[in-house]
Amino acid sequence: MNESIKPFIRWAGGKQNLINEIFKFVNGFKINRYFEPFLGGGSFFLKGSFSKAYLSDMNSNLINTYNQIKYNYKDVYNGLKKFRIPVSEKTYYRIRENFNRSINEPTLDQAIKFIFLNKTSFNGIYRVNKSGNYNVPFGKSKPSFLPLEQFKILSEKLNNAEIFTSHYQEIISLVEENDLVYLDPPYPRISSTASFNHYTLEKFDEEEHGKVALFAEKLSKKGCKVIISNADVDSIKELYSNWDIYSTNAYRYISCKKDKIKVKELIIKNY
Repeated sequence: MNESIKPFIRWAGGKQNLINEIFKFVNGFKINRYFEPFLGGGSFFLKGSFSKAYLSDMNSNLINTYNQIKYNYKDVYNGLKKFRIPVSEKTYYRIRENFNRSINEPTLDQAIKFIFLNKTSFNGIYRVNKSGNYNVPFGKSKPSFLPLEQFKILSEKLNNAEIFTSHYQEIISLVEENDLVYLDPPYPRISSTASFNHYTLEKFDEEEHGKVALFAEKLSKKGCKVIISNADVDSIKELYSNWDIYSTNAYRYISCKKDKIKVKELIIKNY
């Protein structure tokens, strides 16, 4: 599929407003296979056209949703159509409670609830508590779901993809020379209130970012083309001081308020 489509979910730190800028760095060379081990909203994958893709994430609920769309997109669409709009807070919290009762189960019903909660939650955040339960508050009464035709296109694009739950480092045994790998880890804290790293039970701290940098070096030594997105902070620039680094602007929610501000982000590459 050559058609570019928008993500079907909102995702904190998503790259929809930066994807054209990022894609300037991949135009002009042949891509063997594509890997995206911090999948999230999948903006990079959805923008491109890849003959073979490997899409993975630690969030098993997210991965289940992608797989359900790949194989059962009509059922996902029909399930979402059953929700009455506008959505009440009572309905949101009832669905959230039901979702947590079956947390991590790879079912169609969980995928439908996952999209519903994502679209009606506060700022599209995916956050879990210490028990691993989804705990994002209500935020949007009039969600917008993909139309059926867009779900169909997404399903067709996913036909060329292997989609699986995995720690990002586990793809090292799969990658080969000339593969393209896009790394978009949860960002480090950029202010006293701003952090985009609460999407799994374990938070992504500075030590983890150091591990991502070491992993990126391993990919580079295997002959992979590597692109990395991250926050424009000194600690990240130090980690990739030997790479090509470009600064660009993005608009982000940076606190509990609904206002967006312009922030600097980095595009990092090894070629």
